[in-house]
Amino acid sequence: MAEIRLVHPVRIARLAAPPDGFEELAADALAGGERMLEVLREDWNAGLVRFDAPGEALFAAYAGDALLGLCGLSRDPYLKAEAVGRVRRLYVRRAARRHGAGRALLAAVASGATAAGWPRLRVRAPVSAFAFYERCGFLRAVGESSATHVRVAVEAVRLTAAMPASP
Repeated sequence: MAEIRLVHPVRIARLAAPPDGFEELAADALAGGERMLEVLREDWNAGLVRFDAPGEALFAAYAGDALLGLCGLSRDPYLKAEAVGRVRRLYVRRAARRHGAGRALLAAVASGATAAGWPRLRVRAPVSAFAFYERCGFLRAVGESSATHVRVAVEAVRLTAAMPASP
């Protein structure tokens, strides 16, 4: 597998549907032993996940016209009583990793979560991605069901720190 040398900066686009190039990206994921894009396709086709509810979004990372990766944002379905975002199906083409596409996708998701009023983001990541999420500001989820990592929006941390202590 040849590594891609990016000659264009990474560009993030918000999508209404899986993009052109999705099949090739999904094949790359399967070749690497990852099924997340197959699950995304199945859920999309069944109408279960369309990223069209308030606050939800599907993002793609491109270099020029080349699709590098995808990531979705939804309300966390495991915490129905709380306003929490969920990172969904983040995948970056194996040959395009370590060029900023994954970090850019997560930044778009974090921005979308903040705009939706979701101060926390949760994700269930494979062990192989733990270090990546931690480099992107996520902390290991302790006592959190259905999540391996959590990220609290910087704005929420600042607001909490600025609040006076209760008497």
